[in-house]
Order: sequence, then C-alpha cells, then structure tokens
Amino acid sequence: MSASHDWTLLDDPQVQRVIDVVARKFGTEYGLALERDDARQEAALVVAEKAIEAREMLAAGPGLLHRWLCQQLRNAWLTDLRHQSRHLSYEAALNGAEKGLL
Repeated sequence: MSASHDWTLLDDPQVQRVIDVVARKFGTEYGLALERDDARQEAALVVAEKAIEAREMLAAGPGLLHRWLCQQLRNAWLTDLRHQSRHLSYEAALNGAEKGLL
C-alpha cells in the first residue's frame, strides 16, 4: 500500500457494488469519452486516493458513497473534457492558418 493510497477499502463488496453501478452509469452517459472499464478503474482510484472521505460516505450509507463518487468522477472528467475541447487539432489549426483565421 502506498502512502497516498489505501486500497483496502476496495475489498469491501458494498464498495465494489457502488463502483460497478457508477461505472455503468458513466459508461452510458459519457460513453464516447469514458468506457465502462475505464470508469471502473477511475472510480477505484478515487476511492483509494480519497479513502478517508470514501469511508465517511460509506458509513453514512452506500447511496451517499454513490453520489459522492459520481460527483468526484463528473468533476474530474468534465473538467478534462472542457480542457480538451479548447484544443485545436493539427488539421483544424492548419486549415485555419490556410484561410488566414489564425
């Protein structure tokens, strides 16, 4: 176990169920940007990185853990997608330069 990650919480079957539900949800909602398996890995990383918070959420109930985990992933992925959408592809930049737009 690394100093910054606590992987033991991932052994809890209740946590695994929540991660699976969240991964399914994100795989459906953001399927073009985040596949279900990737969402599952990201959710597991969030739980391990923020294990203290995750344990507090789980203690309050699996529904709260689900909501918290969805918020964590949504914040991370939507922020990342917003940053990506601001970047021009090479082809778009080249095309814009040829037309004198850049």
